[in-house]
Amino acid sequence: MDNNDVIFLCGDYPEGHITPDINSNPNYIFQNDPNYEQVRLFDNDQNTVLVNSFIECEHYVNGTWNYYQGKDEIVFLTNINIVLFTFVFTFLVINFFKKKNTLS
Repeated sequence: MDNNDVIFLCGDYPEGHITPDINSNPNYIFQNDPNYEQVRLFDNDQNTVLVNSFIECEHYVNGTWNYYQGKDEIVFLTNINIVLFTFVFTFLVINFFKKKNTLS
């Protein structure tokens, strides 16, 4: 379960939220929440579902309905940034020690 995806797609967790055990109840019925703005979720095949409560949204997002446009690009760019940061940091550390050794 990735809480970041739930927060990004469904909104912040309501105060005092307790996630019900929906998987153990095949007859579970989601209750509409009139205070919750309807959210459209997508899966990897671009199928859509509309959810009408935070509990329903959380359930679907945790069940792989957590795709959004640009998600793959964000993950790719994050990985590129990590590699670049590591390279630059390593380069700076090596240069620091080289300069320190030449001064001694």
